[in-house]
Amino acid sequence: MNLMLKTSGILLSSLLLAACGSDSDDHSDAHEEHAHSLLISQTNTDLLSVLEEGEAENLETGASNNGAQLLLADNGEIAAVFSATPGAVEFVVAHHEEEGAHEGEEEHELLEVVSILELSSGVSKVINSSGHFSVLDSNTTKFVPYESLEEGETPEVETVTYTANEVYPAIMLDEDHEMVLAFDGANAVIYEAALTDSAASLEQTLFTCTTVESATQVSTSTGEGDAAVAVAEFVVVSCDNSGTEVNYVVKLVHSTEIVTASVLEIDSSSIDALVNWKARADEFVGLGDDDKFYVAEAEGADFEIESSFTKPTGMCENGWAIDSTKADIFALTASELAVYNHEGTAEVALELDESPSATCDDLNIATANQAVFVLDNSAQKLYEIDKEEGAALYHIHGREDLSVNDVASAVSFHEAGEEDAHNH
Repeated sequence: MNLMLKTSGILLSSLLLAACGSDSDDHSDAHEEHAHSLLISQTNTDLLSVLEEGEAENLETGASNNGAQLLLADNGEIAAVFSATPGAVEFVVAHHEEEGAHEGEEEHELLEVVSILELSSGVSKVINSSGHFSVLDSNTTKFVPYESLEEGETPEVETVTYTANEVYPAIMLDEDHEMVLAFDGANAVIYEAALTDSAASLEQTLFTCTTVESATQVSTSTGEGDAAVAVAEFVVVSCDNSGTEVNYVVKLVHSTEIVTASVLEIDSSSIDALVNWKARADEFVGLGDDDKFYVAEAEGADFEIESSFTKPTGMCENGWAIDSTKADIFALTASELAVYNHEGTAEVALELDESPSATCDDLNIATANQAVFVLDNSAQKLYEIDKEEGAALYHIHGREDLSVNDVASAVSFHEAGEEDAHNH
């Protein structure tokens, strides 16, 4: 199938993954520290806090409800705060404080709730999409661009005019053409703004999709920096069509004036499951309801399923990080964190050695590039885990005592695309 379509804040020191081993001054120039700010929500309060050496330092503005969910933007520097009960979506931004800093001082960040998007109902879902938060509110998608939030402005909602009773947040395919992929409870449909204000939006039904398990996207390009040229964009969608589980790949190729869209249905011999897909860089990683991880790669104009492997018994949480080449996949049980490479090989298992009574309900995980943080409410312990620069394996870098025991959700602010490894 082919389609042709023309505020308030608090200044805090960041949580630092400092050098391991000796504290001798002889090593002061031998390592580079990388800062992470951990934002948490809590089950028993609507407070939002940053962990400062395990101590929860409250932001002046909280969430709309207790136990809010946190979603980190693809750029690693903004978080959406939301819950399924009526209220609003809060946006927290990290501003780096470098002015006046002296050599040897810790880097500081200002984490602040910069804006609040009032909603007409509870939020059923928020996802990332092409530099936007895509927010589903009363069966209508609201696109909030990252860049407006970075400036601390009132949330700007970009409007793409189309009529659909949406069941899942729409995907922004092409902002210049106001082109989106929407889900109306029956089909996945592409809408594009018409050439004239008086005409209706153009639309094309791509495939049947009754219930959306997940939808996420990546863009591919050639070259680097200012010389980078977009090649294609891929959206992977997992649908439950009245008991039939189907995964689709939508591929878009941009030319001067048109966008060409094509659809591939992933063969059931490769994936026969509903999959919760997530994307980062040019990799897709998904966890299926068949208890398998799936890894796929978009490279240039090609999409390829690289591997699949069974999740560990008793897995509580999972996450993943991208280094300069491939995905690192984290699988957390009540007793250890296992790290798998993109081929499904378990490379290391790290014991949660100060969490003797942890259950799945006690644990949270937050990931960054080549770093992961495990929070255990039962032992009130934070594990800082990372990979040394040039090393193949992750290790427990440090442990902190937590001042709270009801962490509901956590995200690690970081500069996306930068390796968070450090020298020792």
